Amino acid sequence: MISETDRALDDVFADEYGFNDIAKKLAPSLVDAAKSDGMVIGIEGPWGSGKTSLLNFLKKQLAARQADRLHVITLAPWLTGDNISLIETLTDAMADILDKEEEKSSPSGFWSRRKKEAASYTDLFRKYGARTGRALAPVANLAGMIYPAAAIVGTGLGVGADYLEKLGRTPTDAEVKKLISDKLASLDVRFLVLIDDLDRLEPRQAVEVIRMVRSVADFPKVAYVMCYDRSVLAHALELSLHVKDGDLFLQKVVQLTFTIPLPEPFDLRISLRSKALAIYREVNGKDPDAAQQGEISRAIDREGAGLKTPREVKLVLNAIKFAYRSMADDLYFPDLCRISLSKILNPPLYRWLEHYLSVRSVIFTGDAEMAEDDMTELGTSLKALLPSESLGSTRSIWSAAEYIPGLQVNDDPKARVFQSEHSDQIAKYLNDKRLGSPVHYRYYFALTGPRSVLPDEKLNELKVLAGSDIPSLSAKLEDYIRAPRPLGQSWFEHILDRFSRSELRALSAGQLCGLTTAVGNVMDFAMRDKQQVRLFSRSLSDKSEILVGNVLDILRENDTQARQRLVQTLYAQSPSLGWLVAELFRQELFDHGVVGDRARRVEDRHLTAEELDACRQILRERLAAAAAHGSLANLPDLAGILYGWRDMAGPEDPRAWVADFITDDTNLVMLLLELRGLTVSDRVYRPLRNSTLDLFMDREAVLQRLAALRQGGRSAELKSKLDEIDEALQIGANDHYN
Repeated sequence: MISETDRALDDVFADEYGFNDIAKKLAPSLVDAAKSDGMVIGIEGPWGSGKTSLLNFLKKQLAARQADRLHVITLAPWLTGDNISLIETLTDAMADILDKEEEKSSPSGFWSRRKKEAASYTDLFRKYGARTGRALAPVANLAGMIYPAAAIVGTGLGVGADYLEKLGRTPTDAEVKKLISDKLASLDVRFLVLIDDLDRLEPRQAVEVIRMVRSVADFPKVAYVMCYDRSVLAHALELSLHVKDGDLFLQKVVQLTFTIPLPEPFDLRISLRSKALAIYREVNGKDPDAAQQGEISRAIDREGAGLKTPREVKLVLNAIKFAYRSMADDLYFPDLCRISLSKILNPPLYRWLEHYLSVRSVIFTGDAEMAEDDMTELGTSLKALLPSESLGSTRSIWSAAEYIPGLQVNDDPKARVFQSEHSDQIAKYLNDKRLGSPVHYRYYFALTGPRSVLPDEKLNELKVLAGSDIPSLSAKLEDYIRAPRPLGQSWFEHILDRFSRSELRALSAGQLCGLTTAVGNVMDFAMRDKQQVRLFSRSLSDKSEILVGNVLDILRENDTQARQRLVQTLYAQSPSLGWLVAELFRQELFDHGVVGDRARRVEDRHLTAEELDACRQILRERLAAAAAHGSLANLPDLAGILYGWRDMAGPEDPRAWVADFITDDTNLVMLLLELRGLTVSDRVYRPLRNSTLDLFMDREAVLQRLAALRQGGRSAELKSKLDEIDEALQIGANDHYN
């Protein structure tokens, strides 16, 4: 896939914008201009508008016309980079042409006569160019630049020789220029000097070119065609000449201007669309489907409304090619067209979108939150970038909100960003790998996914294992639980988030059952490994419950038998007994109204009433077995297990187990620390309430044992734990839930 170069056009078949037709109309006028004295013509247009392309076609048209005695000289001050040599380049080129013309017309005449004895007219011409071109150089550099004496100039100057003899001194540059001009006026020869890229020069260099065409080399029968961006050149003249109005100064220099015409409406967008589709076709080996082709057209027609020059089209195409050639599987092509247009046409908006989407990604994954001040700042800057209130304007928030999630028009700056979105819309962004996807957005800016997001290929690997190898999937999930992640939540939590309802709907019944079984296999391990408590965000247990609930709901619709087998496997065989009792099943008890007073609608519950009773009996038997084997205390979230046990079986069974367990002082201290609650106000508090003690043990007896422990000889570790318990009891005594 070849990138679009910035090389100017010179091939008629590649001329999309009619430059060759313009050149055909313009060439005769330029031929006529060369008959005048020092005519300066300006071809004006912004950078990238096609000035050099037009100049290339003009040269072809002028050559094709074969105008008699017209000589075209092309100067490139941008390439020369030195205003000193530019004038020399011009005078040397003109002198060479004059030598050849004179030799053709008078082979034995004064032009070739006495070469060894007399300096020719063109020698004087060259000397003039060397001297005037070095006018700003140190005087020492003028050594050897003295004009030849009148006696050796000979008849080449005609009457000028007599003039120099009478002068009796070395002539000035102005006097020599007059002699050269008189000679040129008498000859049947014309010059057209083409000067490109004048607007690329430094201000000092640009002024020297203007000086050349209007002073040093404004000879008769020499016309100049200069290509430039008028505003850029005018500004350069203001800087270098210290004039107030560079545009007005330019009017004194240029007698005739031709402005590169704007492309016809939609020409640039049509060109971009056809070439973008060619890129898609080349990479994918086929055309986009009708829906995506419509999106591509819509993206380019709307976001491409700001295209002004052919160069901008090339830059956008190069941005698309650069990303799509290697990232096609991770990008949504219409969105790539959109962001590439923003990158070229509105760089500040492009940078804003990159920042916004990166922050939104970590908010979406639960790894960070956004302060109101930061939201206000983002919303304010967005309005400055997209100020229009019109629904149809591409410079409005309305327009950006069509493909960037969470944006809306609002008078409150902080309400313009990070607005909530429907889960179906989020799923669409994820499934289509859109620019608005928190998983894929970074591919559009950095050619790689976010470091905090599991790549699609890794997620697909888990899907394959879910349908074929549950033990391997369980082991892989354990690896992700252990693996460090750059941001707050674990890789395992991130994976649970990635398996959204829409993602799960794309899996087979076997994959759904395998995935849920594997999650159940590792949940106790994950809960034990997770030490940090994150406030105001979904917990690990919340995420797992959402996944299991979604799977059961989907299977209820599609495969009831697979659902029944999964429920039996999960509650009877999952090794994560702590998670089942403390979290998953306890939430089902709340949903059914067995606990609390906020029962969900029947259709919103994940288990039926019959399944609830059956699972309750299974878990009671498993808890009794664990208590008998002495393994219950080794499960994570022991306090949650006791509450879950109480909710499904009443308080007697957990109280009996606690009474036996805390006969050991070490177990008592450990359990009291486990039973602390969690509240947040000015800081995080861990209260141990009297109501909690009364629920599972004899409070007075426990307090007496604690007092006895404080009196006895104790280790520093035990003292620290007892101090924590004392603080928790004091906080709990003042807690309104107590």
